[in-house]
Parts: sequence; C-alpha cells; structure tokens
Amino acid sequence: MTRKCASIGEQPRPHYTGDPRCWEEVNQRLARLGEIECQAGMLRARLNRKIAELTQQTVEASREMEAEQGQLREQIERFYWAHRDEVLAGGRKSVELPFGRLGTRHSRSLVVADAATAQRWLAANGLDRYLRTRTEIDREAIRSALLDENGSGQAEAATLLGCPQLRLRKSEQFWYEVNPAERILGHPPAEKSPAPKEKMKPHNNNPTTARREQALARIS
Repeated sequence: MTRKCASIGEQPRPHYTGDPRCWEEVNQRLARLGEIECQAGMLRARLNRKIAELTQQTVEASREMEAEQGQLREQIERFYWAHRDEVLAGGRKSVELPFGRLGTRHSRSLVVADAATAQRWLAANGLDRYLRTRTEIDREAIRSALLDENGSGQAEAATLLGCPQLRLRKSEQFWYEVNPAERILGHPPAEKSPAPKEKMKPHNNNPTTARREQALARIS
C-alpha cells in the first residue's frame, strides 16, 4: 500500500547545512525537495479551500446588502429626475443634502459601431494620423532564425546579428526534478534493481533509503 504525502509536522525535518559530499547526499536532498513540494502543495490547497469558503460566505452576506443598495440608488435617481426642474430653477445641476450630494453631469464618449470599417475609411480619406499601430520585436522569430541549423536562414541570421542591440546569449542552466511524493515517501517499486558495485550499509529497511541505494547503483 503506497502512502501519500506526509502531513505537515508529521516527521522531524532534516536540515542540510553544507553542500553534498556524495551522490547519496544529493539524493537525500532530492527526497527532501520532493517532500517540500508535496507539503507546499498541501498548504496551497488548504489556502484555496479557505479562500473559497470565505468568498462564498462573503458573497452570501453581501448579496442582500447589494440588492438594497441598488434599490435605494434607483429610488433616489427616480426622485431626482421627477424633481429635476426644481433643481435647474435654482440655477444648479446638483443638490447637497446633510448626508450626501446628487445630480447629473454631461459627458461625451466616442461610439465606434464597426472598428474595421472605420479604420479603412480613415485610411482612405487621408486620416492615418488617427490610426494607431503598435510595433514590437518578435523575439521568438528572431531566436528561431538565429538557431536555424539547416542553412536556409544563415544569411538572414548574419544580417540580424548585424544589429548592435541583438545577440544570441548562450548559457548552461542547472535543472532538477523530483519524483512524485508517492515514490519518495511510499514503498519503492517491486522490480529488482541492479546490485550496487560497492556494498552499502543497510538502513533498517527504510523505503526512502532503499530508493536512494537503487539510484546510487544506477549512477555507479
């Protein structure tokens, strides 16, 4: 029976203060990384559940208040339009009351019924200054051209590299990946692994230790 990710605080946390001195110690740190990722996922899942619960509670609690808010706003607006002449007769567009103000203000906004048709009309009538065009560097296309190995784009790649602001930076980046928590914290696979070249000290049949020994055997 495979055991899932260990609960947070279930086991004492190992502390690795120095750099690893052998592949076994590297494997121990990979195992710890797997545990950390698993437990961090549990924390995020727990947080998301709490957020969902609080969001639902807030929505339910505020639904009635928002409905009342909308009703009051509509009542006040209807009253204002019904008595707008009284406001305008006093040479004003707004009314100030002890608990707030209300009124109307003029605004103008541009309505574009069909953007594509409007763009063509503006261009055809010499009004290009009212058309805005966005231009940006296609980084992925340039990278692909510079990495083209079949020779068809070598001339263009050389031309691109003629730009003093463009260059292809080469670097070697470290990466790692950890096995799923079920494999780290559970039982190792049932199939046999090649025997290690060097005899290793047994570790009380601990599943994690058994997996580490299997990995070391493959490295050797």
